[in-house]
Amino acid sequence: MAREVWLLSLAWIMTAMLGGCSSTLPSEPSTGSKNLFVNGSFEQGTTPWFALHGKQWDGFSISDRYAKEGKHSAYLALRASQETEGSKVFGLIQEVSPKNFPQRISGYYRIEGWKRGTAKQYLQFVVIVQGDFTETRFNNYQIRYVLTGVNQPPLKIANAHYIFLGKAEPQQGAWVRFERDLRADFKQEWGRVPGEFGNLRILFEARYDGKKANEGEISADAYYDDLYLGE
Repeated sequence: MAREVWLLSLAWIMTAMLGGCSSTLPSEPSTGSKNLFVNGSFEQGTTPWFALHGKQWDGFSISDRYAKEGKHSAYLALRASQETEGSKVFGLIQEVSPKNFPQRISGYYRIEGWKRGTAKQYLQFVVIVQGDFTETRFNNYQIRYVLTGVNQPPLKIANAHYIFLGKAEPQQGAWVRFERDLRADFKQEWGRVPGEFGNLRILFEARYDGKKANEGEISADAYYDDLYLGE
């Protein structure tokens, strides 16, 4: 009996030691971690999230149909008729000015009623570093994280690098979690962790690019919720 107790104690100690050696981020923000996103769960309406509007841009709304946390989420109604051509971005944006470049970004997305009408139809979020004057080639530099929809870069952009997180055909009817170590990603893709910079512009999008007329009708309902930016 004493030997069994000793073996169980040894197993517990080894498990604790191995758990403490993990170099990966914990699956959820630690209790008390400050979220740099204001209203990341969309329970206070749209503010301070905003959208761009124009020929190639459209906005978002707050929905109570689905929610990962609370009662609301951000809703993007991705639509295009069969005759539509070109590109369009449906999205929501928030700009933050932290003293230090944040380590973690995470959240959830959900897709309902996905109808593909063109090859480059996808969801992504974009992290843009603005006002970094040590980068002399571009006014800003960014990483585009493709969540689902395509598995190769949909556009060629000099100041943007792509990272692919999901499959080309989206999972529907369920919340899908995403998380990235921003410092590691920018170090890998741009050779640096941003130091002094003006602000960060973060975009969460549902979009299509390069659609041809009479190619097909596009329809999808995309939701974002429980968005986090911080340590």
